[in-house]
Amino acid sequence: MIQLLLVCATIALMMTFVLYQAYKIRWIQGHGREITAVVTSIRHETGKTAWGFTRDNYYITATWTNPRNGRTYTFWTWRINSRPAYKQGSLIPVLIDPNNPQHYALDV
Repeated sequence: MIQLLLVCATIALMMTFVLYQAYKIRWIQGHGREITAVVTSIRHETGKTAWGFTRDNYYITATWTNPRNGRTYTFWTWRINSRPAYKQGSLIPVLIDPNNPQHYALDV
C-alpha cells in the first residue's frame, strides 16, 4: 500500500512540475520582452530514439548583455531534432521575463 502511495505521489509531483514549466513558457510568450542574443555555440550529438532509430540532436547556446546593468545572461535550448538555421555569431530572438531574464523562452 505504501509503495502505491509513493508511486502516485511521484507521478503527481512530475505532472505538477511539467504543468508549471508549461505555465511559465505560456506566461513568457504572452508577457515577455523580446531581446536579441548572439549564438555562441551549436553542439551536435547523435543519439537514439526510444525505438532505436538514430537521431541528430543540436544544442544552441546564446548570450545577451543587459545594456542597463551590464550583466550577461546565457540562454540555451534543450534539444532540436533538425539542423538549426542559425550559425555561431548569428543573432537570435529570445523572449525573457522583464523582471527576471533568467526565465526565458528560446524557440528555434
